[in-house]
Amino acid sequence: MKKFLLETAKIVGTTTDQAWSQVHTFSPTEEKKLARRGQFLAVISLSGLEEGIETVTVGKEILSRLHEEYYGHLEAKAIDQLKKALEQVTRETEGEVQIEIEAAVLIGEIIYFAVAGEGRILVQREGKTATVLLGNKGEVEIASGRVVKDDVFLLGNPRFFSFLAEGAISAALSMGSVNEAAESLTPMVHGQEKDGIAAAVISKIIGPKEEEVPTTTPSDKEQEKPGESSFKVSGLKTGLKDKLTDWLKVGAKIGRGFLFKIEKKLKRRAIYLEKENKEKEKTRRTLITIAAILLVLLMVSIVLGIRQRGRGQTSSGQNAILQQAQIKKEEGEALIDLNPIRARQLLLEARDLIDEIEPEEANQAVLDFREELEASLSLVMREHEVEPKAFFELGIIKDGAKGDDLAVSGKELILFDRGKQAIYSLEIDSKKSAILAGGENLADGHQVAAFLPKIFLLTERGIVQFDKETKREELVIETDEEWGEIVDLRAFGGNLYLLDKKGEIWKYPGIEGGFGAYRRWLQGSEVDFSNAVGMSIDASVWILKSNGSVLKYTQGLKDGFTISGLDKSFSNPTAIFTDDDQENLYILDQGNSRVVVINKSGEYYSQYRWEGMNQVTSLMASEEEGKIFLLAGDKIYQIDLK
Repeated sequence: MKKFLLETAKIVGTTTDQAWSQVHTFSPTEEKKLARRGQFLAVISLSGLEEGIETVTVGKEILSRLHEEYYGHLEAKAIDQLKKALEQVTRETEGEVQIEIEAAVLIGEIIYFAVAGEGRILVQREGKTATVLLGNKGEVEIASGRVVKDDVFLLGNPRFFSFLAEGAISAALSMGSVNEAAESLTPMVHGQEKDGIAAAVISKIIGPKEEEVPTTTPSDKEQEKPGESSFKVSGLKTGLKDKLTDWLKVGAKIGRGFLFKIEKKLKRRAIYLEKENKEKEKTRRTLITIAAILLVLLMVSIVLGIRQRGRGQTSSGQNAILQQAQIKKEEGEALIDLNPIRARQLLLEARDLIDEIEPEEANQAVLDFREELEASLSLVMREHEVEPKAFFELGIIKDGAKGDDLAVSGKELILFDRGKQAIYSLEIDSKKSAILAGGENLADGHQVAAFLPKIFLLTERGIVQFDKETKREELVIETDEEWGEIVDLRAFGGNLYLLDKKGEIWKYPGIEGGFGAYRRWLQGSEVDFSNAVGMSIDASVWILKSNGSVLKYTQGLKDGFTISGLDKSFSNPTAIFTDDDQENLYILDQGNSRVVVINKSGEYYSQYRWEGMNQVTSLMASEEEGKIFLLAGDKIYQIDLK
């Protein structure tokens, strides 16, 4: 088992007559207490005391009670006793003083958190800062998780967080040293008026230190003697190999002795028979055969014993895996409401563990656990099996109409129909529809974009513009020899953006009466868009690739963006949608028959599954309306966001 240590630094405001705060850290010297209760740290703050009562005295009494409640009872689980200790202390002081406690306990490689009040606990891992526990007034909230080396935690009360911006805290935690982090934040606290109640502790995980495991040496009796038969057994654990070797040696000795005795008897009998009648030679052969059969039966019994022992070890191995998976499941379930991203990660890790056991070998306990785990995963994965409603049939606009591409501007959908050589409009609220343009000049169209009242169609000749109000049509941008394979066209902020597979985004800035000359929008090193399938724009440009990765560019420069928390990788993703009114990205994953919702930090949020998703070619979403719209041939479907 790994042992980690905590390196801590404190930030405490100046004590006043009305406010007091303190940071308490403690590590027991008794091995039993350390093993059962671990290293303890807490931020305690008091306010609202009546005049004449010394805040320092009351604070020390509360600190003593907290220590007594937590370390004075070693029977219960650590996290249960931690919660009980905070509940007991707050109950005893109810009505007399306002108290806030943020506590953490490190035992081995597991850390437990508890908050009484409205404080917060943050963690920074690999440069990313996140809230792992947010307090709730009137309740004691708890959480737990497994630590890794160099994790940095910050426990702070509400006043501390009211003084400091999250960016300043995150930057300080990134310094690597808890003392440097505390030194950078302390002036911001002490520079505030009435800072007496503000307090926090920063702790860093140091280690790990492996516990010593005693080694044993085989006794003389167990060591092989010179001249003995030796058997090499592969594919078995060492202990089982040793047992098998011993059994085979015993079997070999018994077999040799048994054969020797039989052989002597057979020789005597053979001499007798030879004298009496040589025709009875086959009797000797029969006896030899019987002896061989007996020896085979002996060896079979040994093998059956080994298999029985193997089954026992298989059951033992299943129980060990099950126990590890149960720990992760319990930790994940505790974080479902507080930190769903971390909860998903833990529950998926539990599923990865339990999947190591082959279904045909799983015992009943494993099968029951799998069922419970899938129920918990369905809660945290926000996975919805849906049957979309038919929102609109394009045949209402024109017989045989269907949509090949979809654009959105405001609350209006713009659809391009290559077969009918037409462009349609559809208002989301009223479902009012119209034919905006048509004719043979649209026959070579590919992608449509809109910035109403202007509508744009990418053709072999260039970009054709349609004005919804004046009904005017004109070729505003001619095909350029610099273009490679243009896979998507988007309008944003009055400008046009073309996604080129040869590794460029062409920007055509809107000017009075049309568009200016193109610009290479990307800056920096060359990029690979050879497998790009779609693009969407808000304040940044988002590019979806066929391998499931999403690239983010802001002001022409690449931003760091990684998707996390998916239960399974994308398979044949074909479309992406967002805009500056949406908080999330919506990705059409045809291979897995789903639409996946990702927030703009890259964290998985939810997914909507439908068997007919492989018929969908384009999508858009309106979080204001609470709907996802799917274009599938001659129909537009609607999914309600949950």
